Amino acid sequence: MEQAFHPDPLVQVRGLEVTYITDKGDFQAVKRVSFDIGKGEIFGLAGESGCGKSTIAFAINRLHKPPALITHGQIQFQGKDLLSLTEQEMGVIRWRDIAMVFQSAMNSLNPVLPLLEQFSDVMRHHLGYSRQQAKERAEKLLDLVNIPRDRLNDYPHQFSGGMRQRLVIAIALSLSPKLIVMDEPTTALDVVVQREILQQIFQLQKEFGFSILFITHDLALMSQLCNRIAVMRHGEIVEVNTAKAIRNDPQHPYTQQLWASFPNIHEDASHITISEEIGA
Repeated sequence: MEQAFHPDPLVQVRGLEVTYITDKGDFQAVKRVSFDIGKGEIFGLAGESGCGKSTIAFAINRLHKPPALITHGQIQFQGKDLLSLTEQEMGVIRWRDIAMVFQSAMNSLNPVLPLLEQFSDVMRHHLGYSRQQAKERAEKLLDLVNIPRDRLNDYPHQFSGGMRQRLVIAIALSLSPKLIVMDEPTTALDVVVQREILQQIFQLQKEFGFSILFITHDLALMSQLCNRIAVMRHGEIVEVNTAKAIRNDPQHPYTQQLWASFPNIHEDASHITISEEIGA
C-alpha cells in the first residue's frame, strides 16, 4: 500500500488497533491500521457499514468509551502522539485543532438552545471570547455556509435538514481547526442537498486549507471529493490509492466489487452482491 503514506503528513496513524471488550469475548474492530493524512488533503475512508470507519474517527479524537479500548498503535498529530496525552491535554486539541462532524450531524445540535448559544459555547470555552466577540465570529461563519445572520437566535427545529447540516459544519470551523473529521456528513439528505453541501465543503477546504478525513460507504461520492481513498473491510485497510486510481483501476477484489455494486441504469444489477469469500 505505497499510497498509504503522505510526504507531508498532518496525521500519522500507525498500527492502530481498537478492541471491544465484552463478556462474550473480545472483538477486534480495527486491526493494525496504518495511513497518513496530508496537510491540506481530503482523505477518504470507504467501506460497508460495520467495517470500522467510525471507530477510527473516534480513535483519532480519543472519544471512545468502554467497552471500546485502543489496544495498540500510535496516532501522531503534528508530531505529537495523541494516545500519550492526558484527557486534559486532549481536551485542548479537540475542536481547536481537530473538529468532528458526527453521523446524523443535523440531529446533533442541542434542540433547546438557540444557535448563538451553541456557537458561543465552543468559542468562549477555547478562546475566552466575550458574548459579543462570539456573536461577531458566528455571523461570519454563517456567511461562509450561506445562512442569513439574523437566524442566529433561531432554534434547530426552525431549520431544514440541509441547513442544520451546514450549521454543524460552520460550528466545526469556528476555531479554524487543522483537521475536520466528517463521518457520513450527508447521510439522510436528498441528492440535491447532498451535492450542495459537498460543493460547499470543497470550497471551504480550498479557501482555508484544512485537512479532512471524509468517511462514507459511498465510494462514488467519495471519488469526486477526495485526493486519496482508503478502502476498509472487516477492520482492515485493503487498498489505499489516489481517488483517480481507485476509480479507474482498483486493485483489490473487494474494491472492484464495491464499484460493481453501484447500479447502472442501463444494466440489471439485481445479481450483484459483495462476496464473503474475498480475503483481506
